[in-house]
Amino acid sequence: MKKIIFPLLILFLVSCNPWKYVGVYDHQADFSQYKTFGLLNWNPANDKIVQPETKKNILMAIKHQLERRGYVYQENGAVLQVSVFVIVKQETSYSAYTNHYAGYNGYGAVAVGVGVGSGGVGVGAVGYGMPNYPYTMVNHDYEVGTVIIDLLDDAKKRQVWQGVATGRIITDVVSADKVNKTIDHLFKTLPVKKVKK
Repeated sequence: MKKIIFPLLILFLVSCNPWKYVGVYDHQADFSQYKTFGLLNWNPANDKIVQPETKKNILMAIKHQLERRGYVYQENGAVLQVSVFVIVKQETSYSAYTNHYAGYNGYGAVAVGVGVGSGGVGVGAVGYGMPNYPYTMVNHDYEVGTVIIDLLDDAKKRQVWQGVATGRIITDVVSADKVNKTIDHLFKTLPVKKVKK
C-alpha cells in the first residue's frame, strides 16, 4: 500500500497549550468519488491505553464527521476505509521559581545618575540590595495523547488522507464533547467540506 510521507513534527506542549492538528492528503485523489466509508477493526493495542467509553466517543465522532461530509456508513464493502491508532506517552516539563525577596526586610533599589560636563555626557548607575536569587526547579509529569486517523482507498489500496491530533491528556476518560471538538478540528484538514443541512 502506498503511504503518504510527511516530516515528523516534534511538538513541545505546556499545560495551557491546545491540541495540535496536522493533516496531509493525496492531491491526486478525487474525494468526490467516494460515497461510502467503513471502519476498519480497532487496533487491539489501542485498548491497552484507551478506555472503552473514550474509544466509543472517538469512533462515533469520526463517523459523524464523515457523514456530515456526505459519506454513507457501510459496514462491508465500503470504498473508503478508516483506520484509527492511538498513542499515549509520558512526558515531563520543567519550571523554575524563586522568592525574590527571601531573607530581606526591605526592597532593593537602583540609583541612576546623568552628569554633563566639559568632557561630555556621563551616565552612572549604583545598585544595592539586589541579591543573587536561588531558583527552585520543579518537574511536572503528564501524558500526551496522539490520535492518528487514516482514510484508505480500498480499491486502489492507497492512503488518501492522514490526520494527526496531539495534546495533553487530563483524565483517563475523555468526554464525548471534548472528543467531538478534537475530531472536528482534525477533520478540518480534510479537503472535503461539510454538507449543508
